[in-house]
Amino acid sequence: MKLITVLCALGCLLLSQSLYAEDASVEYKIKAGYLFNFTKFVTWADDDSETFNLCILGNDPFGELIDPIEQQSVMGRSIKLFRLGALGSKKQPHCHILFVSSSVADMPVAQDVDNTLVVGEGGRFVAQGGMIGFVIKLGKIKLQINLKPIKQSGLKISAKLLEVADVVKGDNNE
Repeated sequence: MKLITVLCALGCLLLSQSLYAEDASVEYKIKAGYLFNFTKFVTWADDDSETFNLCILGNDPFGELIDPIEQQSVMGRSIKLFRLGALGSKKQPHCHILFVSSSVADMPVAQDVDNTLVVGEGGRFVAQGGMIGFVIKLGKIKLQINLKPIKQSGLKISAKLLEVADVVKGDNNE
């Protein structure tokens, strides 16, 4: 009887870990979809880039889930994905969208990022100067948008995107 109880407990533990892994996979699949769809609701100034660059700063939480985005195009340009790891002294590509992973702690976001949409995750991201933050509320992925750094970067954001987000005016108060 004790063996059956132990096996059941072990099975529940293993099952709950696989469900959590599946939930994380679904979460980042949704976030990858948002990143692509931002290209339809944000306007960038013209530049001479041959590709539309989506960059991931820090540990990549998407893995291969985001790779199919390179089969898409934006503004007549193919999307190129860059996994930056950490910002270093080597020359970095111009990023049209910069996703700041939660692994990057206390980075002063949205500083001197002309024509770059800075997106991150967690409740503090937007309050620290990020432009668009993914937050989990009641088990759903929601958006927070900070208008001040978006305007400072020269980007224009569609009213349709603002309608589905919690808008922060840029004074660090939600």
